Amino acid sequence: MSSEVSLRASKFSGLGNEILLVDLIRQSGNLDSVSVKKIVEEKQAEFDQLISLEAPTFPDLDISAKIFNKDGSKAENCINGARCVAKYAIDSDLISKKELLVGVGEIRWRLIVHQGGDYSVEQEVSDVFKGKELLPQPNNKNLHELNVLEDTIEIGFINLANPHGIFFTTGINGLPLDAWGKNLQTLNWFPDGINLGLAEISSPSKVKLRVYERGVGETLSCGSGACAAVILGNQLGLLNEEVEVKFQKGSLFVKYNEDDKKLTARGTVNFLKEINLSL
Repeated sequence: MSSEVSLRASKFSGLGNEILLVDLIRQSGNLDSVSVKKIVEEKQAEFDQLISLEAPTFPDLDISAKIFNKDGSKAENCINGARCVAKYAIDSDLISKKELLVGVGEIRWRLIVHQGGDYSVEQEVSDVFKGKELLPQPNNKNLHELNVLEDTIEIGFINLANPHGIFFTTGINGLPLDAWGKNLQTLNWFPDGINLGLAEISSPSKVKLRVYERGVGETLSCGSGACAAVILGNQLGLLNEEVEVKFQKGSLFVKYNEDDKKLTARGTVNFLKEINLSL
């Protein structure tokens, strides 16, 4: 007969993206898809993603981490979550230095704490188009035309370990993002599912974004979605190297350098509350 395990969790907001962090370095316990589903089903906590912090698995790392969506599925990347990890690590005295290296699978997040309350993540990216070969042949705009419900949308595919489809359009607030996002998960082109971003360009250095995240639904912000939009916009000649990505509750400032394949995202993080979990 298994005994119940209690864990303390910390909830943060990365521009409205609600992140639950569980420190398994200073607490004993285990988190997997089943336990994440239990937390949600029993309404112990509301979140978009849950990140478990664990002892480093390689000597160059300060922390290792695992990411779960609220449906229990594993996520490969979470830029807003990364920035929340930076705030937690410093505020809780888990790490004392202002720069730290976190490993998520094969991904490395270099997290930086700035004066004034901003937190940034740097990530080297390669093969950002991996997986696009599964999609229909691109049109003359180098975009993929997909029939979604009764509509046709043109997306660019970007892989940041997690897959993103970005649709540059106008009037994004009136578009059926949730319905389109759900429908895309059923298509054979996306065996691992896909995040869908609707991007509206205000200028070459500013874009508004809404994102449907697989395993979650529409979130108030998505850091990797913001990065995907900037990379694609840069590739298509629509956006600059440095771009302000505007969400409902604030902006993420993204820089992508095509030459060294370095991606940087900077913005605010807010601590919300502590939560006791029973597993």
